[in-house]
Amino acid sequence: TYFDASNWLRQLQAMMVYDIAKGSTLEAAAKRVKAHVLIVSASQDHMVDPIPAIYFADLLKAQRLILDSDCGHLSPGCEMDKVNATVNRFLLEK
Repeated sequence: TYFDASNWLRQLQAMMVYDIAKGSTLEAAAKRVKAHVLIVSASQDHMVDPIPAIYFADLLKAQRLILDSDCGHLSPGCEMDKVNATVNRFLLEK
């Protein structure tokens, strides 16, 4: 798997400062979402806990793709064919 240190740094920064609830709750944040949403998470991700993303998807009644490979946080890259197919279907449906 390709590793880019700049990408890694930006992901870490985003994880530290991005808060979709903006100081409220996930339930309140879900009420503000007007878009159709596809949430992709990795069940074996030990860098970003997938449980809040799955819960948020449930609140939104959003489509979700849960990747279950040994690649952990890098699962979207390891399962790129599955991710691409799911995203393409999602975009065609909406």
